[in-house]
Formats: sequence, structure tokens, C-alpha cells
Amino acid sequence: CPAVGYLRRRRGVSTRSGLTSLAGSMLTRAMALPATPRTRGAFYGDLEAPGALERMVRTTSLRGELVLLHGNSKRRRLLLNLIAQLNGLDIDHILLLAFTPDMCERLRRNRNGAVGCAHSSHLLPPSPLAATRPNATKSAAMAAAAAAWGMADSNYRHWLAKWRTMRRLLEARVNVLALDSDVAVFSSPYPHLHGAFRRFALVAAFDTKGGFANVNVGIVYFNNATAGGPVHSIMLEMERRVEAALAMPPPQKVPYGSLPGLFWDQNLFNKALLSAMANHALSLPDPAGRSFLGGGEWSRTHAAELRRLGDVLKTWRRGEAAAPPGLSVRPPWFPHRAEYRYWSLRRAAVGADASLWRPVPEERILLAPPWLVSADNAFGHRYKHWLYGASHHISPYLPTS
Repeated sequence: CPAVGYLRRRRGVSTRSGLTSLAGSMLTRAMALPATPRTRGAFYGDLEAPGALERMVRTTSLRGELVLLHGNSKRRRLLLNLIAQLNGLDIDHILLLAFTPDMCERLRRNRNGAVGCAHSSHLLPPSPLAATRPNATKSAAMAAAAAAWGMADSNYRHWLAKWRTMRRLLEARVNVLALDSDVAVFSSPYPHLHGAFRRFALVAAFDTKGGFANVNVGIVYFNNATAGGPVHSIMLEMERRVEAALAMPPPQKVPYGSLPGLFWDQNLFNKALLSAMANHALSLPDPAGRSFLGGGEWSRTHAAELRRLGDVLKTWRRGEAAAPPGLSVRPPWFPHRAEYRYWSLRRAAVGADASLWRPVPEERILLAPPWLVSADNAFGHRYKHWLYGASHHISPYLPTS
């Protein structure tokens, strides 16, 4: 296996496509995959229950690090394959955040407790036992609003729960590497995240289709970000926008496009990030031209400035990082020195709770070079997977459908 911290997005992969087993058989020749995927501590439970997150951190994290995976039962085989890939790299400090308690119970039974699984009741009606907890009234009102918007069983609620969990872990001083289920890992990324890129508080990927700031959040790493600092404030701003959206009465029939416009995590992240970059609480319209939260006049007036800020290749600072030894490179598609981009945030996201803001010199966001995080719409040339590996190695670029 190439000696490189490498994460690959596999877009459009279905558990019925055969690509999951193909990836598994190819990786078996390159690394020792365990017969049984496992996670450290095998935590189970609702992370919204009192003390549950703290117990999970004590049980599952390792020296302040945690890998967070997320998905529903349709992605179960992909997730187990991803856990096995991580185990083959001696990484087991993994939490699987499932969409439902039923998925966790099935994993507990079928895997004999080897794979821990948590779920989150965020934005669901609180149980009678939870009715006496602090903020129970607010939680119940938000859950009722989410149900009215049709979010109770939607992916959007689960994705928001994932970001809430990551925000709470940041506040608990845990570094989180969050991977979508369509990711393949070929070598440990930690030597690079803790080495050349250790000064970046957030690592993500460039995406030509990522949204307003062109950032893809399918792979993110939070590294020693400060509670109350700029990165943390972006996460708080995302939650503030969700609360503001839920406070609006939903239409009798929720129109197509309104849920992603209001509640899609990648959409929210890009809007909150661009707001922090522009130092203005932006209310941005989506492609259909809707600006759901109103107040879009400033955005229209400053459209040229926002387009410039969102143009990563022109406005973000550029750096280069040499491809690590062992990775086959074939210019011009995959240069020996690959570009990355970064942005320095020196203030909180506009709109986030000012009482939580702690001034820090700066926190930098990295859009990773293609040898660290690769995807079809990220840095590097598209659809050249057959050119990125040597014949005696597995190809870092898996064929995808």
C-alpha cells in the first residue's frame, strides 16, 4: 500500500454495486484486514442522554482523538468495510453514529459487541424521563417544528445531529476525524494531520460543487480548535441558522429544495464560513433564487465580493506539499508537488453567540492536497484514477460508478 495518509471519496457507490467487496479484496492484498471489524470500547447509547457523550469519550477515544463515522442501515456494509480498513492501519478509536437505535441493536447482536454504535435523539420529541432536564421545553418545541418541516425521519436531521455531536466533542477537547461512508482509507492520515498540517484547526476538501465557499464536508478533521474560537463559532452559527429556520412556520406543503436550502449540513457550513469570511451574517439564496431567511439585500448588493470570496482558486492562499514517498506520481495529472489552499479566520462567525467568543490569534482552514484527500471534484484532474498508482500497488483511485 502506498505509504501515504490517503482518503478517497467514492461517489455514487451503492452497497449492491459490488464495489464494496471489490475494495475489500483489493485492500486485503495491501494491508492486513481483520476478520472482524472492531471499535475501541464498544459504546452503545443515545448521545443526548445525560453523561452519555462523556462516557463515550472515556470509552472510545484515544489520547484525545476520535474517528467519527455516520450512516444508515443501507450503508452498513460500507461502514463495516471502512472500519476494517481503519483497523488494518491500527486505528480502532472509532465511533459509528447510526441513524437509528435499531441499526445499533442489530450491530450489537450480529457483531457480538465488537463494533460500538451510538445514535442521537437530537430534534426528536424528548422522552417523559427527559421532560425534567434543562432546556426540555426548548428541545420539545424544536422537535415539534422539525416534525412539521418533515425532518423527523429525513437525512437532514441525522446530518445535523452529527454536526451537533462534533461541536460537543470539540468543546470536550477531542480532535475529530469525520468520514462519510463512501470514503476509502489507504494509509493512516495522522502522520500528515499531526505533521505538516498540524497548525490547521480544520482540514476539509475543495469541491467545485461544494456550495457557496466550495468546501466539501464529507471528510473533515478538527485539530485542537478552541472552544469559542472561529471554527467553533462556525458550528454554533450553523445551529443558530437551524433554530431560526425551525422558528418559521412551514408551508402547507414543504416545497422541493427548501429542506436542503435550510437544513443540509454542507449548505449550512458553506454559508456560515462565507459569512465569517465576509464579516456579515449572509442570507444567501440557493440556485433556485430563494433566500429563505430573508435579509438578502446585502448579499445582492455585494454579489461580486461574495463571488470573489467563494472563488477558492483566486482568493484562498496557496501552498504546495510534496507527495510522500511510496506514492506513484504521473505528471501532469498528479504532480510531485501538489497544491493546497488555506484561509485564516481571526474572528467568530457573524451571528454566533458573542458571549461564547474567545479571541485567538487565528485559526486556519485547510483544503487538503489531492494525495491526502481525493475526490472527483477536488484538487487534481478528474477521472484519472488509473494513472495514480503503480502496477505493483493497489490503485489509490478505485473505479467508481
